[in-house]
Amino acid sequence: MIIEAKFLPITPSVIPENFFSNIKELLKKSNFLIYRVNKDLFSIEHWEATKRIYEDNNGFIILHSNLRKYVPQENNIHLTSKHLMESDKKNVLFAGASCHNENEVKKALELDLDYILISPIKKLPNKNSPLGWERFSKLARLFPGPSFALGGMNLYDLNEAKLYGAQGIAGIRSFFNLQND
Repeated sequence: MIIEAKFLPITPSVIPENFFSNIKELLKKSNFLIYRVNKDLFSIEHWEATKRIYEDNNGFIILHSNLRKYVPQENNIHLTSKHLMESDKKNVLFAGASCHNENEVKKALELDLDYILISPIKKLPNKNSPLGWERFSKLARLFPGPSFALGGMNLYDLNEAKLYGAQGIAGIRSFFNLQND
Protein backbone atom coordinates (compact mmCIF):
# COMPACT_ATOMS: atom_id res chain seq x y z
CA MET A 1 0.00 0.00 0.00
CA ILE A 2 2.35 2.82 1.17
CA ILE A 3 5.13 0.96 -0.64
CA GLU A 4 4.01 2.76 -3.81
CA ALA A 5 4.25 6.27 -2.30
CA LYS A 6 7.02 8.63 -3.30
CA PHE A 7 5.60 11.67 -1.52
CA LEU A 8 3.96 11.78 1.89
CA PRO A 9 2.40 15.19 2.55
CA ILE A 10 1.70 16.29 6.13
CA THR A 11 -0.91 18.94 6.82
CA PRO A 12 0.28 22.16 8.45
CA SER A 13 -0.60 22.81 12.09
CA VAL A 14 -2.72 25.77 11.03
CA ILE A 15 -5.01 25.03 8.10
CA PRO A 16 -4.56 27.53 5.24
CA GLU A 17 -7.59 29.09 3.53
CA ASN A 18 -6.98 27.16 0.33
CA PHE A 19 -6.64 23.82 2.14
CA PHE A 20 -9.29 21.83 0.26
CA SER A 21 -8.20 23.00 -3.19
CA ASN A 22 -4.60 22.31 -2.14
CA ILE A 23 -5.26 18.72 -1.07
CA LYS A 24 -7.16 18.06 -4.29
CA GLU A 25 -3.99 19.10 -6.13
CA LEU A 26 -1.87 17.00 -3.77
CA LEU A 27 -3.87 13.93 -4.74
CA LYS A 28 -2.19 14.20 -8.16
CA LYS A 29 1.21 13.67 -6.46
CA SER A 30 0.31 11.32 -3.62
CA ASN A 31 -2.63 9.21 -2.52
CA PHE A 32 -1.43 9.52 1.09
CA LEU A 33 -1.79 12.31 3.65
CA ILE A 34 -0.85 12.61 7.31
CA TYR A 35 -3.49 14.77 8.98
CA ARG A 36 -1.75 16.85 11.65
CA VAL A 37 -3.29 20.08 12.89
CA ASN A 38 -2.92 22.01 16.11
CA LYS A 39 -5.01 20.28 18.79
CA ASP A 40 -6.69 23.57 19.69
CA LEU A 41 -7.81 24.02 16.08
CA PHE A 42 -9.04 20.47 15.49
CA SER A 43 -12.54 20.12 14.07
CA ILE A 44 -14.21 16.75 13.54
CA GLU A 45 -16.07 18.26 10.58
CA HIS A 46 -12.80 19.33 8.92
CA TRP A 47 -11.25 15.91 9.58
CA GLU A 48 -14.27 14.12 8.09
CA ALA A 49 -14.36 16.40 5.03
CA THR A 50 -10.63 15.83 4.42
CA LYS A 51 -10.99 12.09 4.89
CA ARG A 52 -13.96 12.01 2.51
CA ILE A 53 -12.00 13.83 -0.22
CA TYR A 54 -9.14 11.35 0.09
CA GLU A 55 -11.31 8.26 0.26
CA ASP A 56 -13.49 9.42 -2.66
CA ASN A 57 -10.29 9.65 -4.72
CA ASN A 58 -8.88 6.27 -3.65
CA GLY A 59 -6.57 8.04 -1.23
CA PHE A 60 -5.43 7.06 2.23
CA ILE A 61 -5.42 9.43 5.18
CA ILE A 62 -3.43 8.87 8.37
CA LEU A 63 -4.34 10.60 11.64
CA HIS A 64 -1.53 12.12 13.69
CA SER A 65 -1.38 10.56 17.16
CA ASN A 66 -1.74 13.95 18.88
CA LEU A 67 -5.33 13.99 17.55
CA ARG A 68 -6.23 10.41 18.45
CA LYS A 69 -8.42 11.37 21.41
CA TYR A 70 -10.74 13.25 19.03
CA VAL A 71 -11.13 10.29 16.66
CA PRO A 72 -10.52 7.23 18.87
CA GLN A 73 -11.99 4.78 16.35
CA GLU A 74 -9.48 5.72 13.62
CA ASN A 75 -7.30 2.77 12.58
CA ASN A 76 -4.64 4.60 10.52
CA ILE A 77 -2.30 6.39 12.92
CA HIS A 78 1.02 8.23 12.68
CA LEU A 79 2.85 8.15 16.01
CA THR A 80 5.02 10.95 17.32
CA SER A 81 8.38 9.70 18.59
CA LYS A 82 7.09 10.23 22.14
CA HIS A 83 3.97 8.14 21.49
CA LEU A 84 6.11 5.54 19.72
CA MET A 85 8.38 5.08 22.72
CA GLU A 86 5.37 4.88 25.07
CA SER A 87 3.70 2.15 22.98
CA ASP A 88 3.98 -1.51 23.82
CA LYS A 89 2.05 -2.85 20.84
CA LYS A 90 0.58 -1.84 17.52
CA ASN A 91 -3.12 -1.57 18.32
CA VAL A 92 -4.39 -0.26 14.98
CA LEU A 93 -4.58 -1.66 11.46
CA PHE A 94 -2.00 0.71 9.96
CA ALA A 95 0.65 2.73 11.77
CA GLY A 96 3.86 4.60 11.17
CA ALA A 97 6.06 6.81 13.31
CA SER A 98 8.48 9.71 13.38
CA CYS A 99 11.99 8.55 14.24
CA HIS A 100 15.07 10.63 15.06
CA ASN A 101 17.53 8.03 16.30
CA GLU A 102 18.41 4.34 16.34
CA ASN A 103 16.36 3.55 19.48
CA GLU A 104 13.20 4.92 17.89
CA VAL A 105 13.79 3.02 14.64
CA LYS A 106 14.32 -0.20 16.63
CA LYS A 107 11.10 0.46 18.55
CA ALA A 108 9.20 0.93 15.26
CA LEU A 109 10.64 -2.40 14.11
CA GLU A 110 9.68 -4.08 17.39
CA LEU A 111 6.09 -2.82 17.01
CA ASP A 112 6.01 -4.01 13.38
CA LEU A 113 5.01 -0.58 12.07
CA ASP A 114 4.16 -0.09 8.41
CA TYR A 115 6.52 2.83 7.67
CA ILE A 116 8.74 5.41 9.36
CA LEU A 117 9.65 9.05 8.82
CA ILE A 118 13.28 9.80 9.64
CA SER A 119 14.05 13.41 10.53
CA PRO A 120 15.33 16.02 10.39
CA ILE A 121 17.51 15.51 7.35
CA LYS A 122 18.34 19.16 6.70
CA LYS A 123 18.70 22.15 9.01
CA LEU A 124 15.39 23.72 10.00
CA PRO A 125 14.59 26.59 12.35
CA ASN A 126 13.60 25.45 15.86
CA LYS A 127 14.38 21.77 15.15
CA ASN A 128 17.02 19.29 16.29
CA SER A 129 20.40 19.20 14.58
CA PRO A 130 20.06 17.69 11.11
CA LEU A 131 20.91 14.02 10.64
CA GLY A 132 22.16 14.40 7.08
CA TRP A 133 21.92 11.79 4.35
CA GLU A 134 24.58 9.38 5.66
CA ARG A 135 22.87 9.06 9.05
CA PHE A 136 19.49 8.79 7.34
CA SER A 137 20.82 5.89 5.28
CA LYS A 138 22.11 4.05 8.37
CA LEU A 139 18.76 4.43 10.15
CA ALA A 140 16.73 3.47 7.07
CA ARG A 141 18.73 0.25 6.70
CA LEU A 142 17.61 -0.81 10.20
CA PHE A 143 13.95 -0.78 9.17
CA PRO A 144 12.70 -3.29 6.57
CA GLY A 145 9.66 -1.27 5.53
CA PRO A 146 9.33 2.08 3.76
CA SER A 147 11.39 4.96 5.19
CA PHE A 148 10.61 8.54 4.24
CA ALA A 149 13.00 11.47 4.59
CA LEU A 150 11.55 14.45 6.48
CA GLY A 151 12.93 17.81 7.48
CA GLY A 152 13.78 20.50 4.96
CA MET A 153 12.73 18.34 2.03
CA ASN A 154 11.35 19.63 -1.23
CA LEU A 155 10.04 17.74 -4.23
CA TYR A 156 13.43 17.97 -5.95
CA ASP A 157 15.08 15.98 -3.14
CA LEU A 158 13.33 12.75 -4.16
CA ASN A 159 16.14 11.34 -6.32
CA GLU A 160 18.81 12.06 -3.70
CA ALA A 161 16.60 10.58 -0.98
CA LYS A 162 16.23 7.38 -2.99
CA LEU A 163 20.01 7.16 -3.43
CA TYR A 164 20.27 6.98 0.37
CA GLY A 165 17.59 4.31 0.75
CA ALA A 166 14.42 6.36 1.14
CA GLN A 167 11.11 5.16 -0.23
CA GLY A 168 10.29 8.84 -0.72
CA ILE A 169 10.05 12.19 1.02
CA ALA A 170 7.60 13.60 3.52
CA GLY A 171 6.96 17.22 4.31
CA ILE A 172 4.71 20.09 5.15
CA ARG A 173 6.12 23.27 3.58
CA SER A 174 7.09 21.64 0.30
CA PHE A 175 3.54 20.41 -0.27
CA PHE A 176 1.58 23.31 1.18
CA ASN A 177 3.86 26.17 -0.02
CA LEU A 178 4.39 27.51 3.48
CA GLN A 179 7.29 29.48 4.90
CA ASN A 180 7.06 28.18 8.48
CA ASP A 181 5.21 25.45 10.36
